[in-house]
Amino acid sequence: MKINLKYTGLILALCMLVNCANDLEEQPRGKVNDPETIYKQYANLEATVMAMYAGIRGDANWSRGFATSSYMTTMFGADDLTTQIGGNKGNFREFDSFNTSANNGAMMNLWRGCYNAILNANEVIEYSYLTIGDEAEIDNLVGQAHFVRAFSYFYLVRSWGRIPLYTSASTVATEIGLSEVDEVYDVMISDLLLAENLLPTTQNLVGLPSEGAAKALLSEVYLTQAGWPLHIESSYALAAQKAKEVIDNKGIYGYDLLSSFDNLWLREYDNSSESIFSLQYDNADGATAFHISGKASMPEAEENGWDDFFVELNFFNEFPEGPRKDATFRTNFLTSDGTTVHYTNSATKHPYYAKFRDGAVDESNPSTATFFNSASYMLFRYAEVLLIYAEAQTRADGSPNAAAYDALNQVRVRAGLSSLAGLSADEFIDAVIDEKGWELAGEGQRWYDLIRTEKVAEVAANRSSEEQVGIIGSTESNNYYAPIPDSEILLNPNLGN
Repeated sequence: MKINLKYTGLILALCMLVNCANDLEEQPRGKVNDPETIYKQYANLEATVMAMYAGIRGDANWSRGFATSSYMTTMFGADDLTTQIGGNKGNFREFDSFNTSANNGAMMNLWRGCYNAILNANEVIEYSYLTIGDEAEIDNLVGQAHFVRAFSYFYLVRSWGRIPLYTSASTVATEIGLSEVDEVYDVMISDLLLAENLLPTTQNLVGLPSEGAAKALLSEVYLTQAGWPLHIESSYALAAQKAKEVIDNKGIYGYDLLSSFDNLWLREYDNSSESIFSLQYDNADGATAFHISGKASMPEAEENGWDDFFVELNFFNEFPEGPRKDATFRTNFLTSDGTTVHYTNSATKHPYYAKFRDGAVDESNPSTATFFNSASYMLFRYAEVLLIYAEAQTRADGSPNAAAYDALNQVRVRAGLSSLAGLSADEFIDAVIDEKGWELAGEGQRWYDLIRTEKVAEVAANRSSEEQVGIIGSTESNNYYAPIPDSEILLNPNLGN
């Protein structure tokens, strides 16, 4: 059964009291009037958790959350994402060309969605002690709040660096400034250590993080903390440890690779064993439909799509041939008059992603595709844990062990590639990073791997001269982070310091 993670009537009532207004910025707009009365009831604590998920999903709001391609705006500097040179894609092009501005409206989707979830998570964490009910059930809700708060801050700190850090429901918005990156990591790590102790090994309803999800996310937080900008290299061993705990207990947590890569992107395999954390969307209620599927990742001229995002040419050309490449990309387009057009003869002359079509596209007539569907959008999956372990163990110990090779090769073999052996530590790490880029192509993770490993300039230098969008700004580390949005500084001048 798929949970939609929303109790609509209760949420709408509670949203009058907590921070889940559609136009929410990072500042709380008012406080709970009487938390002792409201949160005494378990149903109200649970409703705030549901509102937390609704905020990060972006329910009923095109300018907030993960439901649309706009959430990936800050990630367009990576080589697995690009966009068209014309049309209304200026917000994406700014980041694709490394020429960003603080008034970029599309980057606000990630900002607002994450902070909306954080503010609701803070309510749950701060007021759960007032709730009367089963202790294990309350702990589960609090564990979810710690997980989602850490998850949200992880996206924010990797995209913006110094950010406002809300850890209390009683924070006065106009008195808060920007926190340092290491402070944000301290909160995330604390949250996830608490979450793995509070969350059950498995959840009764899909779409909810478990103990294994907390460990998996913590492994990636440690891996990233060990790289740029903090360079806390001792965290590599911690990343390897946490990833190994997930791998060794995959049977308990219900995790494993699907046997076929292309099954990952079919609706019938939503919330499969490979999914560690996924957002749940339900097209039966238009407010919670998923909008990355269908038109957003389809060509306009050939399939009546929106041309929001597609893949850079050299990334595609260097992508290893095999079933994974076939399932990841679409290279032939069927027009409304029945003509098949190869991407080399298309308007943009680029391949597009095939991952995000099932459930929104009738492949016999793609021009009639919708711009939404019911989907489970994977934001963390088991293949990533395997690759985190492979890299972190090698960096921590100085050479890859048998378990690291096994982890990497599980992903490669599933992709139709040969197993690797006999590599130096540097060769092995490069192979893992390449593999992660191919495995997670178009899923919004490549940019974060490039900045933590400081490979942005190297990859940007490999951009094809045939790309529509050229590089204007610096590709060095001084230009990795997105600017704090002007609209947020206007509301809170402290964020401009």
